[in-house]
Amino acid sequence: MAVEDRSTSQGTVKTELRENAVGLPGMLMQGIATIAPAFAILASFVFIVSNAGIVTPWAYLFGGALLALQAVSAAQLAKVFPSAGGWYTWIARALHPRAGFFAGVLFSIWLPPVGALTLSLLAKTVLEPSIQDKYGVTIYWWIWVLAGLALVIYFAYQGIVLSERALIITGTIEIVIMVALAISGLASPGPGGFSLAPLNPGNFGLATNLFLGVVFSIFAFSGWESTGPLAEESKNPKRNVPIGLVGSVIILMIYFVFVTWGYLVGIGVDKVAGIPTATAFPVATLAERVWSGAWVFLLFALLNSAIAVSIACFNGGTRTWYAMGRSGVLPTALGKVNPARKTPVNSIHLEVAVQVVAFACVLIWGVEDVFFTWANAFTIGLVLMYILANIGVFKYYLTEGRSQFNLLLHLIIPLVASAAGIVVVWKSYFSPFTSSGPVYWGLLVFIAILVITIVALIYLRVSGKEDWMRKAQLVFEQSGSGH
Repeated sequence: MAVEDRSTSQGTVKTELRENAVGLPGMLMQGIATIAPAFAILASFVFIVSNAGIVTPWAYLFGGALLALQAVSAAQLAKVFPSAGGWYTWIARALHPRAGFFAGVLFSIWLPPVGALTLSLLAKTVLEPSIQDKYGVTIYWWIWVLAGLALVIYFAYQGIVLSERALIITGTIEIVIMVALAISGLASPGPGGFSLAPLNPGNFGLATNLFLGVVFSIFAFSGWESTGPLAEESKNPKRNVPIGLVGSVIILMIYFVFVTWGYLVGIGVDKVAGIPTATAFPVATLAERVWSGAWVFLLFALLNSAIAVSIACFNGGTRTWYAMGRSGVLPTALGKVNPARKTPVNSIHLEVAVQVVAFACVLIWGVEDVFFTWANAFTIGLVLMYILANIGVFKYYLTEGRSQFNLLLHLIIPLVASAAGIVVVWKSYFSPFTSSGPVYWGLLVFIAILVITIVALIYLRVSGKEDWMRKAQLVFEQSGSGH
């Protein structure tokens, strides 16, 4: 690791990762795959329909529009502070290292356990029961989890080039299958026939709680943030990382609106009210009706999606740890890179250990409770991280970057995005306060994480271990074709 510490505000770092390895398609797919187009439908569609009803596509559209504003705001930091630390470095550099530390902690509890948790939820609730019901064959859910993780771990150790190629292939396959199913639903509609009702804003009044549907769609979009940590391995990161952030949200917003419209029409616009209480996953029921035996392609898309999101989260999580280890706020061993494959090998070792812990939690407390508690916890954390980044945008472009200040990009959009985030968290978690279930436990877990983060920062301050704060602000010094 070569560091040129010209000053706290201008220090740079020469990466030991593989530079110029990921092009724009790979950067876009990093964000898209982490959003997980197919798996996100499994995790969010039924709940959003239970609140938004016939206008479910609008819930995804509004949620996507809010996050697109946030992505534009984050892109203002990404284009000037490229780093494997991503949000950790952006916030540390633009706002304060201690604020950046929070982003690093959030990424540490968000991205690393994704593989075990998503594969467990999919295998336990869909793969094992569906195959058993349709084919009379029992493939225990944990077999799927172990096999999927083995593949993901293999790609992680092989290096960013192979894993990003895998992402592009798997991500494209899942999108094609899910879009094809939506087209099939439109071509062969259920009760109520072909209908534009899901796209008609005049039907907003039919939704029981459109706002809550919008809020939950934000969880469905989570993942676009993971593009940031690949900056030091990206071609032209000051261009491609911002495009990856904003582009992945816009592409998936269009995707979610179209496929949910197709699924509602295919299931039947007259049967929307029955979707929340259906005994089987309604999208799977649609696939069986329109594709007959070929419905198994839906299962393939879901498994494909879980593997793709796991690969993407391995990449994002390990690169964040690499940057935090490099700065010294985490053990410096995490900043070690395999010289042959240019991979943060110790960070990958730790990532594998996290899969073991996450899988143990699933076995102890159950798949759905663990998954949705974790999802609620990091969703609150993401909103706080967004707000810190937005404040960083204000601060940087009103001070150091004053010559580049733009009223819309650097004040209005960050302000609107922050206000939306505050309203979302308040309405979702505090008004009214939910006394049980994953929302409640997710809130408690987030509070515990916040307290631990504050205690850790106090310890670092009291013990005088704060050299990391200077290093946390170092950004990637581009070289070669990355200039």
